[in-house]
Amino acid sequence: PREDVVVQGRAECAVQLWLIPVLCVLLGAMVSFATIALDRANDYELVPRSLVGGPDAALGILTTVATSMVSLTALVLTIVLVVVQLAMGQFSPRIVQRLLRDRPSQFAIGLFVATFVHTLLTIREVEPGDPGEPGQVPGVAVIVTFVLSLASIAVLVMYVHHVGRALRVSALVELAGDQTRKLLDRVYPELGPPDPDAD
Repeated sequence: PREDVVVQGRAECAVQLWLIPVLCVLLGAMVSFATIALDRANDYELVPRSLVGGPDAALGILTTVATSMVSLTALVLTIVLVVVQLAMGQFSPRIVQRLLRDRPSQFAIGLFVATFVHTLLTIREVEPGDPGEPGQVPGVAVIVTFVLSLASIAVLVMYVHHVGRALRVSALVELAGDQTRKLLDRVYPELGPPDPDAD
């Protein structure tokens, strides 16, 4: 039974590592389909061209955003791996599971990947058009891409701040202690919580 508890904890860690980013990818695709459907229903004229530009400008912006999101995702994954390696080498391997379950890291990766998926689906709707014709630009989807890009920049700054705080020695020792106490409570529930009045 105790081995089952340990295996279950490792399985939960693996699930939590990729669950939130996958849900964010699905959410990004749903937002993209919704905004594109809204643009199609209004014949791509809901947002004026003065805000989103022509098809060429929209394609350039969307391509830049898609490339940037891939770079940001790789950067966050690299930071996570570096933090895990430092924690394993200098402190304790028990910290690794807690770092992999770090919610800010998962949400940052999820937001970047969701923005990337939304941008790719939006690029598909942009049509330059023939000479003398205005072309087709999904204005609402492009505006949502702008908003997601600004949110990604803000999340990146907050994530760097979060990583700096998480790498403090006191924070890592506290993580190891909390993880050890939770594991003891799960493996030996019959012992109960420690008595603070005991000598």
